[in-house]
Amino acid sequence: MEIIENILALKMRYGFGINTDPFETNILNLAVVVGIVRKFVGGELTSILDQRRAAILLTLAETDKKVREAEKQLEEAKNSVDMAHLRAQELRTQARQRVEQENARMQQQLVEGLQYLRASRDKTIQLERQLIVRSIAKQVSDLALTSTERTLLTAFGQSPSKQKELNEKHIQVTLRQLKSSVGLDFFISDYGQQAN
Repeated sequence: MEIIENILALKMRYGFGINTDPFETNILNLAVVVGIVRKFVGGELTSILDQRRAAILLTLAETDKKVREAEKQLEEAKNSVDMAHLRAQELRTQARQRVEQENARMQQQLVEGLQYLRASRDKTIQLERQLIVRSIAKQVSDLALTSTERTLLTAFGQSPSKQKELNEKHIQVTLRQLKSSVGLDFFISDYGQQAN
């Protein structure tokens, strides 16, 4: 309002009339419009601007709140991912340990199986040797008896008592020789029982 009064005071000093200078006229018009707007619309415009400011501030607050919530959710998701990575690593480690334990157990079973097979093979070979030695010993003793009988029959003729006596002596000598050379005690008992 003071501006309008000042302008009017200036105009009155220099006289009243039409001013044709567009710059001064525009300033005067603008001052009048601003004064009227301020007087009649100023309060409402201020309240509208205040409402708009409040709405903008509310939107900014909500946006900040949503940003904080999103950041919190992001942090929780990162923590969940980290925990999942740790759990996966733990599961991998446990799986490796189980595989290593299973491999060790299987290797131990293989070693034990091989030892059993070797022991079984050795026993089988030993039994086969014993059977072969028994068979050879029996053949040798049969041959010795047959040879002795022939020799006695040719040397003494058909006399049974002398022949029997010599056979027994020869069997005893042969068995002692076999025992000392081959180490077969069981044939002596077999032939001793057969002779009786």
